[in-house]
Amino acid sequence: MFNNKMKKGIHPQYFQNVKVKCICWNEFTVDGATVEFIKVEACPACHPAYTGTKTKKVAKGRMEKILEKMKKMEQLQKAA
Repeated sequence: MFNNKMKKGIHPQYFQNVKVKCICWNEFTVDGATVEFIKVEACPACHPAYTGTKTKKVAKGRMEKILEKMKKMEQLQKAA
């Protein structure tokens, strides 16, 4: 697979079985990467082109989480 005539010191390090993690919590491995770990926003398990759906699974952002907390606090204050 590797050519013995390659120059030393100019090629990036090659990692096998690199773990890839998507925001939809799907994990899989790939070969041929130059990094040890990869994070992606879309994968074959959640990308609309692969799944046939028009919506994409998206993790909640910071603002959505803050707004949910604020609504819960307001409801607790009204109940008290």
